[in-house]
Amino acid sequence: MFKTIDNYLSVDDHLILKNLMESQSFPWFFQSGCVTEKSKLFDYQFVHIFYGNYSSNSNYFNNINPLITKLKPNALIRIKANLNPISNKMVKYEEHVDQTFKCKVALYYINDNNGYTMIGDKKVESKSNRMVLFNSNQKHYGTNSTNFNNRIVINFNYF
Repeated sequence: MFKTIDNYLSVDDHLILKNLMESQSFPWFFQSGCVTEKSKLFDYQFVHIFYGNYSSNSNYFNNINPLITKLKPNALIRIKANLNPISNKMVKYEEHVDQTFKCKVALYYINDNNGYTMIGDKKVESKSNRMVLFNSNQKHYGTNSTNFNNRIVINFNYF
């Protein structure tokens, strides 16, 4: 079971964040293997860790305050942005759970594209300013995009 909320942030707050994350100055870091460290062709992404190991890891942490404020977590575990580059073929990444313990997951979609997230047997389209909420024990996987330069999602793990 999951919940989808469209138009999660105000248009202005969303555009500020979108423009930042799509800018040439926003730092993205190469990660081989989107889910596991097993490297396969086209199984890579660029990531930005906003929060991990019980602290902010990013000079851009304050830029996601509108999302955190609205999400109202009791405690943060990890906040990671994923940028999956375009390819000629849709790449489905490995099915997984984000954490081995019970917590909550929120996925925030930065841009429109034909990529998607599968949660169980339900498909969630990548739609700009959409938030999807679900429990961490639900298996899911994401894809890249074939119709836009990239697919950008911010993944929150929290209590």
